[in-house]
Amino acid sequence: MITYDMIIEAQNYLVKNWGEDGKRVIEAAFTVKPFNGNTKAFLDHCSACGGNWGGMFLTGIKRLYPNVYNAIPNDMGVFAFCCIGMTMRLCGVDTSE
Repeated sequence: MITYDMIIEAQNYLVKNWGEDGKRVIEAAFTVKPFNGNTKAFLDHCSACGGNWGGMFLTGIKRLYPNVYNAIPNDMGVFAFCCIGMTMRLCGVDTSE
C-alpha cells in the first residue's frame, strides 16, 4: 500500500534530483488515474529491453501515462533508476514489495 509518507518521499526525491523537471513529473502524475497495483501487475504493461529494467519500466509509464513520460527529462542523471521508481509510485504503482 502506498502511504502519504511514501508519496511525499517520492516528490522530494524527484525535486532533489530532477529540479524543475521533477516538479513537472509530479504535476503530470497528479492528473492521472492511479494504477492501484503492484510492480508485478505493472510489468504486464512493459516491454522487455534486454535486461535494462529502467528502460522496461519507462515503456510501461509511456504506455499507461504518456503525459508523465513526456515530463521525464532526457538526462535523468545518476539516480535515474530510483527516480523512475519514484515516478511509478506517484502513478500508483506499489513498489514497496
